[in-house]
Formats: sequence, C-alpha cells, structure tokens
Amino acid sequence: MTVHVIATGGTIASYYDGADWTSIAGAQLVAEAGPHPCEVVVEDIATGPSSNLTVDEMVRIAQRVRVLLDDGAQGVVVTHGTDTIELTAFVTALLLGVDATRQPVVFTGSMRVHSHADSDGSRNVRDAIAVAADPAAIGREVLVCLEGSLHAAEHVVKVNANSVDAFTSAPFAALGAMVNGTAVFHSDPALRPPATAVAAEVPLLTAYPGIDPSELSRLTHGVRAVVVEAFGDLNVPQQLWGPIHQAWNDGVLVVLASRSFTATRDGDGLALLGAVGAGGLTAQKARLAVMAALGTHTDRDAVIRFFHQFSLSYDALDRSTS
Repeated sequence: MTVHVIATGGTIASYYDGADWTSIAGAQLVAEAGPHPCEVVVEDIATGPSSNLTVDEMVRIAQRVRVLLDDGAQGVVVTHGTDTIELTAFVTALLLGVDATRQPVVFTGSMRVHSHADSDGSRNVRDAIAVAADPAAIGREVLVCLEGSLHAAEHVVKVNANSVDAFTSAPFAALGAMVNGTAVFHSDPALRPPATAVAAEVPLLTAYPGIDPSELSRLTHGVRAVVVEAFGDLNVPQQLWGPIHQAWNDGVLVVLASRSFTATRDGDGLALLGAVGAGGLTAQKARLAVMAALGTHTDRDAVIRFFHQFSLSYDALDRSTS
C-alpha cells in the first residue's frame, strides 16, 4: 500500500535555528514521524504561511490530490498551515465529492513550529498517514486530523490560535478519533457529487452595527453572488434589507451566513428578503461553496440546489448529528 503526502508548508514545516527561519521539506517531516504502516511517497508543492494562499492555489492543491487518486494512490495526506487548513480541505471536499469507493484524503498540520521542544507535528503526521492507510477511511469525507481527532472538512473550525487543541467541529461531534494508533469512526458518511469547477471570486461582506448600505450595493455590482456574514439566525441590520432585495431582483444570489451556528437555509422571511441561508456553513466556507456551485451550474435555481447540498443538518438535542 502506498500513501502520497503533499507538503505545502505552514507552521508544521517552520524551523527557527536561533537566527533564521527555514522550511522543513516534507520528506523530513514524514521520516521523523515514522515508522508508518505503508510505503509513503512525498512531494512539496508550496511553502510559507497558509494565510498567503489564494483560492486558486487551494484549487491547485485539490487538483493535485485528485490526480494522485486518479493515478491509483491508496491514500493522500496534505500537510498544511492551520490558518487556512479548514478552507483548503473544504475546497478539496467540494471538488472531490463523497463516494463509497474514494480512497482517503486527510489534511494535517501543527500548532507548534518544527523547532519547538514539544512540537505536535510528528504526532499529527503519523496519525494522518495511519488514517490514510486505513480501509475504514475509504469512502469518507475529506478529513482533517489534528490532536487525535478526525473532523469533516465541512464541520471543522479553528477556534484557538494559541493551543494545540485548536480545532472543533462544534456543534457537531468529531467524525472519529485515533485510538491506539487506529482510526475509529462514529458516524457514516453522506454521499455527495463533486463540483466541476470553482468560479471566479465571490465577495464576502461582514455586517456590523451601523453598516452603510452602500457597502453592499457596491459589492453586488457586476457579480453573480455575494455572501453576507450576518448575526444570530441570519439577521442583518435593517438598512441592508433594501440592497439585498435589489441585488436579488437584479439576478444576484445573496447568501446569508451567521457568525454563530444556525442550520437555517430557507424560509418565508428569507424569501421575502431575497436571500438564502448558508445552512450552517461559516461565511468563509459558504463563499467557497457558492464559488463551487457557480462553477458547476449557470442557472441560479440550480446553483442554489447544488449549494444547499452542503447544508449541515443539525438536531439541537443530539450533538452527534452529522
């Protein structure tokens, strides 16, 4: 069995020797994390902080994953900076979809630099390769493996910039965990078709108290869609109602995504306003999902249907719902 590792830089590869910062090659990261339960082939395709990545670069990483899978890789691991690991993993999830036979794809990184006395990088790389080589991970969502937890790309969010326990799937439970070096999954995957492409940039506006409505009007000019980060259960300041309604009438898809979790994606109020809800996706992920939907369909109704495949179904009485 062969697992391919794509190294893209980030904190996991950052080394400080007391004078200068250098980037550790993927082969060294893999060797230091071994031994592994499979043969491992490594390639480096990017370096530096993941906060520098563009969506096009995220797409290129996802496309490289797809090529490796098409060429017969039995698992793929991507080492990645944690600032945007959840976004590149989600772009990869959008472009790969979920089917019962797809080999595992696992993202991992670290919160501590390689030169830290107790870096978490080797543990995470070792776990990620073990998951990618595990038949139990075949046919699953794109996974993010950090600190012994296995998260779905659509769920996972970085919530702490100063702790190794920095990621959560809340309000959902993690999909699984590493137990004695073996992946144990707690739920079944949901099958989903892939996007065919990721469209041009979609603007993202964060609503704030006292926002000038012209900010939204300016962003909606000449675009096919816009995402607005709203409050609570998709509430926006009243002065944005008019620009949202006008944008919708002009053919622009307006998506509302909340700062806090809400699974709302439609309803009479949203229909009257002229918007759809992100269905639990964060604003950043809603933007990427809209871009994928626009890259796959041209008709707005078809775009909405495709976009809403990524809505997160949630039962407030059951934290394990996926």
